[in-house]
Amino acid sequence: MAWQYGQAQQRIRKLIDEAPEIDVRRFADEYMPLYEARKAVLKAANESVAPPLFDLQKGRAVVVDTVQIYIAITNYDDYRIEEGRETEASHAKALRFLHLYYSACDRVIEQTDAQRVDFHGSRMHAVVLNPDGDEGRHDSLLKALSFIRDFRVVADQANRELADSHLDAVFRIGVDIGPCVAINNGNGLEQEPMFLGSSANHAAKLAYGDEPGIFLSDRARAVLDQPAVGPLETLVKLDEDVFRGIIDLRDEVTASSGVLRDPQVILKEWRDEITAKSVPDPTIPDFVFHYKEPPLNDIKFADLMPSSSIRMGLASLFADLSGYTAYIDNAIAAGSIADAVKALYVVRQELQNVVEDDFGGRKIRFIGDCIHGVVVEGSRTETDPNETVAISLVCAGGLRSSFAICKAELHGIGDLGLTIGIEFGPTPITRIGIRGERSVRLASSIATATSEKVQRGCDDDQVQLGPEAQKLVPVALEDLIDANGTACDLTHDDVITGLSLDTTVPVAPAYHRAHSPADTGVPRAHFTPR
Repeated sequence: MAWQYGQAQQRIRKLIDEAPEIDVRRFADEYMPLYEARKAVLKAANESVAPPLFDLQKGRAVVVDTVQIYIAITNYDDYRIEEGRETEASHAKALRFLHLYYSACDRVIEQTDAQRVDFHGSRMHAVVLNPDGDEGRHDSLLKALSFIRDFRVVADQANRELADSHLDAVFRIGVDIGPCVAINNGNGLEQEPMFLGSSANHAAKLAYGDEPGIFLSDRARAVLDQPAVGPLETLVKLDEDVFRGIIDLRDEVTASSGVLRDPQVILKEWRDEITAKSVPDPTIPDFVFHYKEPPLNDIKFADLMPSSSIRMGLASLFADLSGYTAYIDNAIAAGSIADAVKALYVVRQELQNVVEDDFGGRKIRFIGDCIHGVVVEGSRTETDPNETVAISLVCAGGLRSSFAICKAELHGIGDLGLTIGIEFGPTPITRIGIRGERSVRLASSIATATSEKVQRGCDDDQVQLGPEAQKLVPVALEDLIDANGTACDLTHDDVITGLSLDTTVPVAPAYHRAHSPADTGVPRAHFTPR
């Protein structure tokens, strides 16, 4: 059966009972000594060593001062749209484009003090850790700016020398500085290191927009003795001459800035490895797409690669906990980090359970306090767009209803909200970048970008549909969704009640109906779009 109140409540209570006690440690004096000891043991055994904080045990939280860096590619749509629409060829080109820049970013990171946190579509998240508190902020910020400089150089050279200037990227970069809580929610090919706090959130917002350049928060500007520019609404990018002047300081303090080698050396080694065929040429991966019969919850990212990638019509959902950044900042200040992290573990796991267990979808990733998931309805050979959008709305109702149970069962999260964005469209799902555990799982399309965009525009507890999803909404739900594609406080009962007015509309995913005697008599839906 699909989402049910009693089942969800039981599941949430079990998550609360089984959630680990959160062990909160300070980075410099409590975490790093143990990390260095473990690193020495692994090196002696010739085993690989993950970067600090990358593979934290579930239940471990580390408070650390950071420089947060988000690098967004502003011209990504130039590659994934061909003559005004997405095609298999344009998706393959866009993935080659990302493949090149993911690889460039990781290669630069391997030679600096920056660490990659995650890639999400056309956005890269990196961090420089500062173990020295206020005294180390200037040095850490220099390391971050040095990484930005080197990444831009390597990316530009990689495009010119490896891609014959056919994969040019334009970057918008956001930087903020401040304390965060580091946690991890994954393993293997689904590692999910995360940094929770306002500096990560603010850096992401600074990187959001069409104007290229480097955008520093006022906190970062103060460290560099640069004038403040005010709130996000009055953003002013860092002058490139000022940036170069700051980076010139790097040459005077190379050892402390984190730059270990010239960017040209990084590129030469990359070219040599391609020539020797020890690594693939990132500009010519052979993307081969196939359709995935629903459900999607059995997708194994370990099996995906450019030569075996999924591409199909689906509904993309972004569900974000509104108010969580302020909540975790207050928890850092009040010393109640353990409760805030435990609540996040429970809520996110339940949101994943709804997407995957109740609706046969697949979680792509957690992005801070947000979950990105995909759902689909269809046959063995093709997606049914109308059914897919209908079920995505039932799923959205289930997410909100489960979240309401979480708020009732967990202490201290009563002020949080849940905003959800939904869009439908053809979407590739694959894995790209450096091979192995550092490779990146990816679902990236206009639908995924639009679902994230409309979610950002939601007020607390709203669901917002993108333009393609709006066209496919069942008539039975017209009263719940306004002309702008927005619904407020949409619960599972609301959607089910609306859909029950049309007996041809299934209210549970097909893979549940196929095994539920109570539902086997319900025909497949024939929707009348709005």
